[in-house]
Amino acid sequence: MKRLLLSFALILAGAICARAQFGSFNDVPIEITSESTHMDNGVAIAENDVYIRYGDTAIYCDYAQYNPETRDVFLSGNVRIYRDNKLFNSNRALYNLETKVLSMADFTGETLPFRFEGSSLSTIGPNVYLVKDGIFTTSDSSHPDYSIRAKTVRIYPKDHIVFSNVQLYVGEVPVFWYPYLYQSLNQDTSFSYTPGYSAVLGAYLLNQYTFPLGSQIAARARIDLYSTRGVGIGVDATWGRYKRQASPIVNSANGFAAQGQQQPQQPATPESRGDQNFGRFGAYFINDLAPETNTTALGRDTINPTRYRVTLQDRTYLAEDIYSSIDINKLSDRFFLQDFAPASFSRNPNPDNMIDITKWDEDFTLNLLVRRQLNTLFDTTERSPELALDIKRQPIFHSNIFYDSETSVGQYERAFATDSGVADYHSFRADTYHQLSLPETFFGWLSIIPHVGVRGTYYNDSSPEDQVLNQATGVVTSTPRDDGPLFRGAVTANLEGSFKISKAYEDVQSRAWGLDGLRHVFQPYFDASFVRVTSKPENILQFDQYNPSTQAPPIDFPQFNTIDSLDNWSIVRLGFRNRLQTKRDDQTINWLELNTFLDINIDRPTYGSLLPLSTTGTLSNLYNDMIFAPLPWAYLRLDTQTPIGNSGFTQIQSNLNFMPYREMTLSVGQDYIWGDKQFANSNLWNVSAYFRLNDHWGFSISESYDFAISTLESQTYQIHRDLSSWVASLGFNILNNGGINQVTVMLTFTVKDSPSIRTPFSYTDNAITSQ
Repeated sequence: MKRLLLSFALILAGAICARAQFGSFNDVPIEITSESTHMDNGVAIAENDVYIRYGDTAIYCDYAQYNPETRDVFLSGNVRIYRDNKLFNSNRALYNLETKVLSMADFTGETLPFRFEGSSLSTIGPNVYLVKDGIFTTSDSSHPDYSIRAKTVRIYPKDHIVFSNVQLYVGEVPVFWYPYLYQSLNQDTSFSYTPGYSAVLGAYLLNQYTFPLGSQIAARARIDLYSTRGVGIGVDATWGRYKRQASPIVNSANGFAAQGQQQPQQPATPESRGDQNFGRFGAYFINDLAPETNTTALGRDTINPTRYRVTLQDRTYLAEDIYSSIDINKLSDRFFLQDFAPASFSRNPNPDNMIDITKWDEDFTLNLLVRRQLNTLFDTTERSPELALDIKRQPIFHSNIFYDSETSVGQYERAFATDSGVADYHSFRADTYHQLSLPETFFGWLSIIPHVGVRGTYYNDSSPEDQVLNQATGVVTSTPRDDGPLFRGAVTANLEGSFKISKAYEDVQSRAWGLDGLRHVFQPYFDASFVRVTSKPENILQFDQYNPSTQAPPIDFPQFNTIDSLDNWSIVRLGFRNRLQTKRDDQTINWLELNTFLDINIDRPTYGSLLPLSTTGTLSNLYNDMIFAPLPWAYLRLDTQTPIGNSGFTQIQSNLNFMPYREMTLSVGQDYIWGDKQFANSNLWNVSAYFRLNDHWGFSISESYDFAISTLESQTYQIHRDLSSWVASLGFNILNNGGINQVTVMLTFTVKDSPSIRTPFSYTDNAITSQ
């Protein structure tokens, strides 16, 4: 804003130089035109249809004058200032070129997405401005849906704004009042009030105030009022480039990854390094008045009413290629997240506690990791510590032979929950894996890649418990034994092969289906994997262990990273990929993708698991993974597994999103599994729809129904009112937790055109789930 005001002053300074064309000021031409210009007692005056042009700034007014003795520039009468897509209107303006003091009366302005006005604007200090009777809004209506009105506003450009005696208006009705508001221009700063009701918390009012702590830290103070649970207080702080997400420090393991194993992290690229430090701290406490509240069908032990959560996540670059990662989450009990932070609970019910230092290089990554069991009611694989070196795949002496390896050494302990009844175990472990690859292309089209690897793993204690599975209850009981140290050797071999065939059909044209020509790419592939170990996983302590899943586990290395579950196997994976591609907006679009494959289990591994695995037999299920995205408003993802022969199970996961016409949007999904030995039969359908009733009203519905157990698990109904700049939504959700219904009432206000704009007031149904 200061640059705009200064340029405005420079424009006016040219008024004393000439009548129409005024040479230049600071090498920028100045043009002033009007019906009449003259000098009166040493004051230069321009009158009637005054137009001033200076660079990319244009000013229109009825009257302008410049006093060379006082250096005052004065404008009056329909003053309009245009610059950089910004508009300012005023009746009068006075600016001193020497003192830089500015005064404006009855001004209005626009700088997208904001519109504002005030009775006066004046300079009260170096780079400080005072606005009286200020009104701010993002509504572009002549009668704004909402506005923030302040008796006085102090503006510190590029720093912060201070509002005094503030009222929030909806239409012309005041709904909230504040004596004081502080808005940082560098940090998110605001008040937020969130009313609502849920069966877990009762009626609630969540209050928070976000404010800066210095130039790089934003803090948030919270006071939450719950009718059935009491008063919760908390404080959060974020710094650097931290963005709120589920797990900013450690990548979560997939369904077949090692339990508790540290996953490789993607370091910052050389271009993005520098000021990349970021983090957050959070603390929340509540003296729970009803800790026994349970809206699920699962039983709970007695919970201490003193409940809390303390978190710390941080990434700090110690050098250009060395950074530390911290992820600490201390909870009072195992149900805190489920009760007070359900979004965090759904993402990760067992949060991590670790400190890691990473040395990154283009050819290798070196990690020093410490993980501890701070929450004794959760199972944890402790690493005290673990040192790991991963050498990335790279050619040997510029040859066609590639080498990669991974080596780790550490002290490990499998620490079970204190109330599990299972004894902890521990061991020192040193593991190293080395692999050679030779990618070749034959006949110009056939890609063949053989891999050969060796692994050696030493345990100073190979005392796995004698484990017994109770078939009736599914509980595994353990009895420790003492077998002393163990060395396990392993040999791996893989052979990958693939080729592509493509054909173009330029005459395939369909506007309705988004086709501008069509190209079919067909890629058959195979992956044969062979592993032999000197000791079965049943004889090895399980720290990084295989977690059974319905999905096909990886059979290549180092993708298969469950070190302690490595087993004998001979598996051939056969498949083919189909892609239909078209042209759109000068880009190649995958119109349809289909990946079909199966495994031939010549020698099928058990991974040391006593629990039944999802697939049995020589032939695995037949997998089909399809993505069909023909148009921007139509998308289908369909992943299926079907048995071959008498063994196996059926699984369908689908999601369809489409807009049949402008007034309706539909989403249909299915999660179906039947005949699996580990997971219960389920046929869950998720259906949601939005109906646009007219220009102002809409209605949405979302339901989840499991046909296998004839249960309506979740239902949400909302009515939406378009308030021009805002969309107001009112509705409720009913969640069936094993026969116990949990009801939540939702009131939401959303800024439609500028959802990133922070206002001092917020109503949202997911506030308690955004922790």
